[in-house]
Amino acid sequence: MIAHVRKSDGCIQTLEEHLRETGEFSEKFCAVLGLEQVGRLLGLVHDIGKYSSEFDEYIRGATGLTGEEGLRDALAKKGKIDHSTSGAQLIWKQYSRNTDISKVMAQVLSVAVMSHHSRTGLLDFLSLDGFSPFKRRLNRPEVSTHLNEVLAKIDQSILNEIRQLLADERTMKAFETLLYEIRKPELPHICQAFQCGLLARFIFSCLLDADRLSTANFENKTTKDFRSTSENPDWNLLTDRLETELAQWKENTDTLSVLRNQISSHCREAATRPEMLYLLEVPTGGGKTLASLRFALTRARDHTEFRCERIIYVVPYTTIIDQNAKRVRAILGEEAVLEHHSNLAIERDTWKNRVLSENWDAPVVFTTSVQFLNALFAAGTTTARRMHQLANSVIIFDEVQALPVNMIHAFNNAVEFITRQLKGTVMLCTATMPSLDRVDRRYGALCFQNAFPVIPCPDDLAQKLKRTHIRDETRQEGWTVGEVVEFGGKKLKQTGSLLVVCNTKAAALKLFDAFRGELELPGLKVLHLSTSMCPEHRRDVISSLEKLTMNPLTPVVCISTQLIEAGVDLDFACVIRSLAGLDSIVQAGGRCNRNNQRDSGDVYVINFRFESLEGPLREIQQSQTHTRRVLQEYRDFPESLGGDLLSRAAMNRYYQYHFHERANEMLYQMKAGRGDPPLEKDTSLIDLLSLNQAGRATAAIKGDIETKEMILLQGFSTAARSFNVINAPTQGVLVPYQRGKDLIGELSSVLPRDDVPLPYQIRLLREAQSYTVNVFPNLVRQLGEKGALNEICPDSGVYYLDERHYDSDYLGVTADALSKLELMTI
Repeated sequence: MIAHVRKSDGCIQTLEEHLRETGEFSEKFCAVLGLEQVGRLLGLVHDIGKYSSEFDEYIRGATGLTGEEGLRDALAKKGKIDHSTSGAQLIWKQYSRNTDISKVMAQVLSVAVMSHHSRTGLLDFLSLDGFSPFKRRLNRPEVSTHLNEVLAKIDQSILNEIRQLLADERTMKAFETLLYEIRKPELPHICQAFQCGLLARFIFSCLLDADRLSTANFENKTTKDFRSTSENPDWNLLTDRLETELAQWKENTDTLSVLRNQISSHCREAATRPEMLYLLEVPTGGGKTLASLRFALTRARDHTEFRCERIIYVVPYTTIIDQNAKRVRAILGEEAVLEHHSNLAIERDTWKNRVLSENWDAPVVFTTSVQFLNALFAAGTTTARRMHQLANSVIIFDEVQALPVNMIHAFNNAVEFITRQLKGTVMLCTATMPSLDRVDRRYGALCFQNAFPVIPCPDDLAQKLKRTHIRDETRQEGWTVGEVVEFGGKKLKQTGSLLVVCNTKAAALKLFDAFRGELELPGLKVLHLSTSMCPEHRRDVISSLEKLTMNPLTPVVCISTQLIEAGVDLDFACVIRSLAGLDSIVQAGGRCNRNNQRDSGDVYVINFRFESLEGPLREIQQSQTHTRRVLQEYRDFPESLGGDLLSRAAMNRYYQYHFHERANEMLYQMKAGRGDPPLEKDTSLIDLLSLNQAGRATAAIKGDIETKEMILLQGFSTAARSFNVINAPTQGVLVPYQRGKDLIGELSSVLPRDDVPLPYQIRLLREAQSYTVNVFPNLVRQLGEKGALNEICPDSGVYYLDERHYDSDYLGVTADALSKLELMTI
């Protein structure tokens, strides 16, 4: 019986070979939960529907083994043959009629098997309409699923092992032990259910990656050599490389270097402690990047409780990846570090995409908050298959204060699951630690009492590292563009370098044009930074800024969006920050007098009258309101906030207002009529992935017919279809900036071919990440209408931008085409 046919040479992967190899991978991936037998069982049953005559005829026709007539018949049946339900039915029949724990196991395993080719990921146990897609799938008749036929035709050795695993009490016992751990009484009921949902997705992830790897390994033999699924990183070697680098720091005796060394030492000492959650609260400029890397590498090398498989840096902005990954790669080596900050290829389930999609298979991974949260909650299989890579990992959340408010409860539950069940170590890094422990515990709050504070006295450290003052210059009527330029020009003449941070790209462009056109200073340099530029473009601008800000004879202005506020190692004498959340203002201040070369630096908070914050930017408006309240309190009673807007008291007050006013948003509210297809009623991500009260209410009206025999009622697919970390999902687009032009040509010639070694294709796509811009849907539509977006090759899902719509000097992606003259001067 056939599982797959290799296109290049017609070689057949037998179904028995595929099931066994998938079982081996899945067994390995599930081991972190003690569910090795469960993993093996899933791998063995996931594709048993392919033993049916209907599927056998289809695959022989689809691969040309039965001639043109067979191919025509296969094309007519594509996507209509069910080969994944029979395995789910087999598991359900074994486990669903016993105890509640047995029923939970039946649900979790069955839904993983039946969903492994679903476009949206896990099917709903219960939808908002009160019906159960899960139960309806299980109840499909023999004519659709062919279970009895499959059991008659299956390889006897495979069937014997499946039956042995189904009957083995140890399979059930391991799952029961895990479920008791999740359902500990101290965990609120909603959080218990949410964690069960995360368990289902983790097991689904293990099966997905196992299946995709088996298929990809068969389709292209070089894949096995490229992936490191059986290797463990050489943490001794990587740690030695970092320690060699850090040894050079000790030669510097200035105050800032001494403090950074102390912070780094605290991190190294904390790495061998037993806690799984760590808090690294260090003011901006304290050297968090290498200090946290020291913690992660030391823990990976020395912690005896688990075998660390990777280190994952999760950051809010791609600019942090741009700079930090480059720095870490220079220390640890090119082969040790993977950057993953955009999806060039959209969700397509082809053997090539199964390998080319990043599954975080590297010793040190830098990725974004968007990609991390997508791995846990987004639709599709490409993102979900990454989730199991979080197990046995050290995960550093850098600039955790930038976590979207609507994701707070989901994030807290995920951190609990990672640290309690997946043997993962989590470190939260920031200069402004959000009160994730003071939110509503019923829906998910972290317990900072069980976390280890890496810095013993953060307030003392903050005083020692204090290099700036925040100056409130807000006005009731706001500031015009001309007034900001005039004020900025005065400060620039006094200091020599100025950073202006805006809340929107539109405001940044207005100021960029105004500073260039209205400010007259000999030798003035005005530069612009935004996410409309690809990472390599931003790196070049940042490199130019590094040189310019060190030259006192050259006045320099940088107009940027908030991407510059974290992880960008630049030092300006003065900063203007458009009114925003106090946490953002403090982060912007981290670019002021960063290297302590002046007695003090000033950060001016100004409210721009010309900055529109409608629609998706409403969150910034709310942050502004809460900051205004703190600023007013500081004006009236400065001692109540420690006499300093940079104090922990001021920050705690801001979070108190901010979190209290937005507590309901933390559930990730989902409104009726939104989503694709539109939601039937109001609900939330937390509800859908836990108790699903909204779906239960509808089901109760219908007599609870569909919910019988089910303990878990999560609406996985409904939640995934309506989930976006940012309000509008972006599309990664390859742009013609410098080396990007060559990559467009190389990928156009390489991706359509199956004879090109896969490692080479993967290397090109990884390199292309540095020349990719994540574009919002409205701009994608505009560019598409103008013929400016083109697919590299059919069915690749990789798009590139016409060079007329990329300004390599200043702006990056632009909806308006550049003139021939402008193109000639780039």
